[in-house]
Amino acid sequence: MSMAEAVRPATRLESRKLHPQIGAEISGVDLTKDVDAETFAEIRQAIGEHGMLVFRNQSGLEGEQQLDFAARFGEIAERLIPPKQETRDRAVQWKHLMLITDHVDEEGKPVGSLGHGEMWFHTDKCYVERPHRFSFLYGIECPTIGGNTKFTSLYSAYENMPAKYKERFKDTFVMQGQQYDVGRRIDITAPLETIHHYRQPMFVKNPDSDKMALYVAAQNTMWIEGVEAEESERILEELFAFTEDPANTYEHVWQVNDLLMWDNLACLHARTDWPQDQTRMLRRCTVLGDRLWQPEG
Repeated sequence: MSMAEAVRPATRLESRKLHPQIGAEISGVDLTKDVDAETFAEIRQAIGEHGMLVFRNQSGLEGEQQLDFAARFGEIAERLIPPKQETRDRAVQWKHLMLITDHVDEEGKPVGSLGHGEMWFHTDKCYVERPHRFSFLYGIECPTIGGNTKFTSLYSAYENMPAKYKERFKDTFVMQGQQYDVGRRIDITAPLETIHHYRQPMFVKNPDSDKMALYVAAQNTMWIEGVEAEESERILEELFAFTEDPANTYEHVWQVNDLLMWDNLACLHARTDWPQDQTRMLRRCTVLGDRLWQPEG
């Protein structure tokens, strides 16, 4: 055995596909400890291949350890302050780590964000100049039923969409936006100055997989640039059927101490509802990605 072989850590990572189109469960790594370079390279390869990864049994993972792991993939994103025109309660403050929970304090005020209920398919921060690339979510408290997170493949959506649209919209932009407390469909008539918004390519080539993705979501995508409003809405509804296709969707049933990470250029995510008398707590952070296009000037 050579000296290099003697000091190189043994690789014990195992990968199990969770769905034919998206997701894998990774075992053989403890994220509460430093991840060596070889193991990290395998994880980076796995997220490129599967778009979403599950790390079970990460007991005792602290917030700083979650941030340290996330920072290996890019610059940690800070909280995005709602526009001044947005009137929702902004009492819960955070910078890098966000608690997603329906817990309240003794005065009945939320201790986290995105409390209770269903959320429709969306992608994190597609409406800023540098969309957030990877998201990391850690399970602290889970209801006995529901509160699941669903992921759907944007690669499969692109592959399955009509060829006529791939040709017609190959160099096209869409307007992406964000409204708080919105249902499935963003209000496309909302004044842009009242919401976060940014134009992005309709199709995105993922730098880790070289696969093309259909970068639209009903909760974010407002319109197709250069297309009349009525036609834009009709075409987008056709495309949303591909991005929300149950055949391309994996639904994750949470366990305490799960750590999930996903590539926002590869998938959309959503969540299911859970009983009103039960509570839920997850801890989230994200990392910034690169610009998807270079603004002139």
